[in-house]
Amino acid sequence: MTGGSVVLALCLGLSLAAHDSFRVIFQWNYVDFAWPSDEARQRAVDRGEYVLANNPIAGIKCWKGKMYLTIPRWKDGVPVTLAVTPSSPVNGVTAPRLEPFPSWEMQTLGDCDAFQFVQSMEIDPAGRMWVLDTGRTATQTLEAKARCPPRLVILDLENGGAVLRSFRFPADVTPPDSVYLNDIVLDHEDGGVAYITDSSREDPGIVVYSLANDTAWKVRHDSMKAKAEAVGFMVAKTHVISPINVDGIALSPAGSHDRQVYYTPLSSFHLYSIPVSVLKNRTDNVDRYVRELGRKNSQTDGMAMSMSGVLYFGLLADDAVAMWDTKHMQSFTTGQRVISRDHALMQWPDTFAFDEEGNLWCVTNSVQNFLNNRVDVSQPNYRVIKMHSGTKSYQYLEDGSVPDLPTVTAGARRAARDLSALAALFAALLAAPIAALSQ
Repeated sequence: MTGGSVVLALCLGLSLAAHDSFRVIFQWNYVDFAWPSDEARQRAVDRGEYVLANNPIAGIKCWKGKMYLTIPRWKDGVPVTLAVTPSSPVNGVTAPRLEPFPSWEMQTLGDCDAFQFVQSMEIDPAGRMWVLDTGRTATQTLEAKARCPPRLVILDLENGGAVLRSFRFPADVTPPDSVYLNDIVLDHEDGGVAYITDSSREDPGIVVYSLANDTAWKVRHDSMKAKAEAVGFMVAKTHVISPINVDGIALSPAGSHDRQVYYTPLSSFHLYSIPVSVLKNRTDNVDRYVRELGRKNSQTDGMAMSMSGVLYFGLLADDAVAMWDTKHMQSFTTGQRVISRDHALMQWPDTFAFDEEGNLWCVTNSVQNFLNNRVDVSQPNYRVIKMHSGTKSYQYLEDGSVPDLPTVTAGARRAARDLSALAALFAALLAAPIAALSQ
């Protein structure tokens, strides 16, 4: 064995040895909620507003002993699209009822101040949750409906989920009738930037949102589109045939040089990267900046990056989770390794999350059954699994400390509207005594 091979084997051995095995922490046959009353639950069932088989868990993020989960409104009958529960089983209950977050009112269909369709969110180290609301519901049916404009909502978890900012994406960035806001990562440099995958069939791309300027734009490239060779695959002997554009996204760690956004369409075997500088500069033609990093042996949904530069990603057709140490293994092709595989418990690893204790969480949700109308609510369908990775998310510096974070205000445009409204109110108050004197 050559010296280089010895180093390669040692790095791989250290990376794999640092990981524990995934353990099932929660498991649901179907998702239920903390209803105001049994009567309210029954009314929702009778009206078709709560259909047991239509409530798969998709997204997960953790913060201070709580686990935040998303239930996308892929079909009708989903009363809650963003929920919360303790991240450790209470009294041994491993299928807890979920609390709507931040409230029942914020789940109201047709109310554009409430959440309509949440699939993904991210929580920054200051406890601010960045929530993507596509605004469309029943997206996996022929009756998909654009109920409200797509938006990004920032909530303050330290203040009961109070809304810090709500940004509506312009129609030329995310057309309301076709948009599909899929996943999000956060860059806290340059005043704060979010990178968001839009899996829209008509106009896929990476949406860039500037917190400082309260504006957004989209970067498009052929690598962000589904590839015919990867459209069809099988999970647990169930066929999945659906072209899905750019989906999984990850960001190299805070403080690293020449930061990269990593991404892949779900219907693709390839992993790509693009520098954040290119995304921030609104570069029109990004052909020369996009790198094709290598081929995976399966399609991927969610991805996550650790503060030490390890990329975790699911392998859907393999019921597995893999990793790539981007810092020590420059080649994705030779550096990727499967760290966990279970053909029963890991069907469709969807979304990942890190907590503050060095644990990596993952939702596995057997979406192949949902897509084929084969959800059996008498059997386990949705799981939250966890392993100790000994690291935090990409949002932290490599020593575990928190980088400088941007301040989240109401936003320049909202502030201008509020100031205008206050000015109008002040003018009206001044005019009132004058009008009274003239009578």
